[in-house]
Amino acid sequence: MTDVTISPEPLAHSAREGAPAQLYRDHVGNVRAYSASFAGIAAAYSPKWKYAFLETVERAAAYHDLGKLDALFQRVLCANCANEHHFNHVDAGAAHWLRLKQFEAAIACYSHHLGLPSVPAEKAKIANGANLALRDTSQLTNLGISAWERTDRNLNSYLAQHHRLAPLIPAVPNQPFVGLVRRLTLSCLVDADHSDTAQHYQKEKDLRGMPLRASERLAKLEQHVAELGSPAAELTGREQARLRLRRELFRACRNRALGPQERIVACDSPVGTGKTTAVMAHLLQVAQERGLRRIFVVLPYTNIIDQSVAVYRRSLVLNGETPDEVVAAHHHRVEFAGEGWRDLRQLTQRWDAPIVVTTAVQFFETLAAKETKALRKLHQLPGSAIFVDEAHAAMPAPLWPQMWKWLRELCDDWGCHLVLGSGSLGRFWDLPDFVPVSERVTVAELVPEQLRAEACSLEQSRVSLVREPETLSIGDLSKFVCSKPGPRLIIFNTVQSAAVFANRLRANCALPTQVEHLSTSLSPRDREVIIKRIASRLSKRDDADWFLVATSCIEAGVDFSFRTAFRESCGLVNLLQISGRVNRSSEYNNAEVWDFRHGGDDLLNLHPHFRTSRRVLEQMFREGKADARFCTESLQRELHFGGGEAEAFAKEIQGSENAADYPRVAEMCRLITTDTQTVIVDQELVARIKTGNRLNFPTAQEVALGSVEIWRSRLSDLTPSALGRGGELMALAPDQYDDFLGYMRGVIPLLKVKSAGGGVI
Repeated sequence: MTDVTISPEPLAHSAREGAPAQLYRDHVGNVRAYSASFAGIAAAYSPKWKYAFLETVERAAAYHDLGKLDALFQRVLCANCANEHHFNHVDAGAAHWLRLKQFEAAIACYSHHLGLPSVPAEKAKIANGANLALRDTSQLTNLGISAWERTDRNLNSYLAQHHRLAPLIPAVPNQPFVGLVRRLTLSCLVDADHSDTAQHYQKEKDLRGMPLRASERLAKLEQHVAELGSPAAELTGREQARLRLRRELFRACRNRALGPQERIVACDSPVGTGKTTAVMAHLLQVAQERGLRRIFVVLPYTNIIDQSVAVYRRSLVLNGETPDEVVAAHHHRVEFAGEGWRDLRQLTQRWDAPIVVTTAVQFFETLAAKETKALRKLHQLPGSAIFVDEAHAAMPAPLWPQMWKWLRELCDDWGCHLVLGSGSLGRFWDLPDFVPVSERVTVAELVPEQLRAEACSLEQSRVSLVREPETLSIGDLSKFVCSKPGPRLIIFNTVQSAAVFANRLRANCALPTQVEHLSTSLSPRDREVIIKRIASRLSKRDDADWFLVATSCIEAGVDFSFRTAFRESCGLVNLLQISGRVNRSSEYNNAEVWDFRHGGDDLLNLHPHFRTSRRVLEQMFREGKADARFCTESLQRELHFGGGEAEAFAKEIQGSENAADYPRVAEMCRLITTDTQTVIVDQELVARIKTGNRLNFPTAQEVALGSVEIWRSRLSDLTPSALGRGGELMALAPDQYDDFLGYMRGVIPLLKVKSAGGGVI
C-alpha cells in the first residue's frame, strides 16, 4: 500500500461523494445513541428481557467498529482505497467481549456486517487447541498472518485508543438469548450503524417517526365506516343482509373487550363482511388501551396490497398528514447491504410508519432472517398490533410451527397483540403436529359465535365450487373460459403461465381491451393503475364480456367481485380464497368457481411446489370435502402427505433454530424459494440515479413502486444493466417491459424461440 496521510484522529468512514470523512469518535457516539434509543423503545415492552437486552445493545454498539482503529484500516479510510489485505474490522469487538465472556455482545459485534452465523459451525472452529468461535480465521493477504492473530496482538492497543475517545463500558453478568432476541439486538445495532452512515453522507432523512395517535385514528375510522353504503332502495335483499352483517361485524370488533392475557385472537368471518376496517378498529382500540406504538397489516405473500392501503389512507389519515407517511406500503423487499457505489442502504425500508402494510414474504422472512439488510427493521416490531390477514395463505404449512413460536414470543415477551384472520381459517394451532400440546395456548374468537354462524350461513349460498376433471390444453382452456358468463377471473400458479395465457387470449379477442393482466411481473405503480381500472369495470353491470388473467397475487384481500372464476389447481384454501373474489356481495343469482388443470403445453408451466396441495385437493373433491369446514383437515393432510416429508421439514427448521444455525433457518424459512433481484423498470428513476445527483436520488418508496422482483435464473434472458458498481441495483431496458405483460414482454419471445428450437424453457 502506498504511503498516505493519516488523520490526526482515527476515522470511521472515508470522505466521498462530496461528504467529508467521519471521525471514529463521532460515529461510535452516534451509533451508541441511536441504538440505545431503538433498544429502549423496544425494551419498554419486554419486562422479561429488558435489562439484559439494553446492556447487550449498549456493549455491542460501543465496540462494534473497534477493529477500524488498526493501522491497516486507517490507511484504507484515509486514502479511500481498497482494503487490499482484507482485514475484517468486526473481529476486534468480538474478541474484546469474548475475553470478558460476554457472548451476546460478541455475537452482535461479529454479525453487524456478516449477518448472524451458524453457532455450531463457529464452535467447530478450533486451531492449535484454541477455540476460534466468532473469530475471523482467514489469512490476511500478503501479510502471512491470520486476521484473528493480528487482532489478538493489537487488541490492547485498540482498546487504549478507543478509551481515549469513548468511555469504558464494563462487563455485566451474561444472560443467554434466544434467536428472536439475538435478531432484535442485531437489528438495533445495524439500524443505528446504517442510519448514522446514511445521514453522514446526506442520503437519509431524520429518524423521527410519526406517533400512532390510536384514539384519533379510531374516531376517523368510525366516521368513515358510518358514511359507507348505498341507499337501501338500490340493494337487493341479499345485498342488504350482507351490508347489515358488515355493520354488526364492525361494532363487534370495535367493542371486543380483552382480558389481560388475551394477546392472540382469531377472526374467521367470511369474505365481503368488512374485515379490513373491522379488524383495524379492533387493533386501534387495543393499541389505545395497551399503549402500543405501531400497527402491522400482513397480507399474503402473493397479494396485491394497494387496495387495502387505499382504504386505510382514506379512513385513517388525519388532517395535515402525508398519507404515505402514515400508512406505509411495502410491496416487496427493498433491501441493500453494501457501502460501495452510492451507499444504497438508505433505500432499505425500515418499518417506521405508524401503520405498516406489508407482505407475508417480507414480514415472516424478516423474523427468520440472518442478514443485516433484512434485520435492520425488526426492532420496530415490539409493542405492535399485528393483523395477519388470510393467515391460511401466508406460507407453506411446514413453516407455520416455527413462525407460530416466534409470533407467540412477540406477544408473550415483547408486548405485541396478534389477530389471525381468514374467510377459511385452518386452526393449525390446535393441531399437535403444528403446536405441541404442552405449548398450546387458547386463541380467543374476535367475533361472537352467533354472528359467525349467521355469516357462514349467508356464505354457503353465495358460490359453487366445481372441478373440471379433464386436463386442458391452452386452446381448450381458452374455449372453456369463454363459454362461461362474465366478467371472468382466471388464476394461474406461475407468472409465466398467466402472461402466456393473457397474451394468447388477447390475440384471440376481437377487442384487446377484453383482457386485463395482473401479476408481480408488473411494478406496483403499474399494478395500481390496473387495479383501479378493474374496479371501475366491475362497478358497471353492463360491462361483463371481459377477462382478468392473474396470478395468486389477487387471491386474497382484494375487493373484486366477478361472475365466474377459474383457478389452476393448487390447494383447498386457495380455491376457497378465489371464491372470495366472486359474487362478493351476492349480487348475482348464481356464481361458480372452477378448479382446472393444464398439461404444461404451449409455454404454460407447472409450479413444482404445489404438487402435494394439488393431490390433497383432488382427494377432498372425491370425498365431498371441498368446502371451508375442512380447511384444518386439508392442512393436516398436506403436512403428512408423501411419507411425512413436510412434517420432517418443519421439525428440521425448529431444530436448526434451537441449535442457533441461523443461515440454515433463514434458508429453510424462505416463502419464495427462488432467489430474486430488484430491477428498476421506471425509466425516469433510472435517469435520476444515473445523474449521480445526491439531492435527487430516489427514495426507498420510489424504488419499490418503480421496480419488480425478477428470479435470478431469468436475468440471463432479460439482461438488465447494473447501475454502478456492485450489481445490487439494476435496471431493465425499455423494450423489455410494458404495462400489460410487465417484464414478461421481454421473456415470452425468448420462450417461443427456445420452444421452437427445442431449447430448455
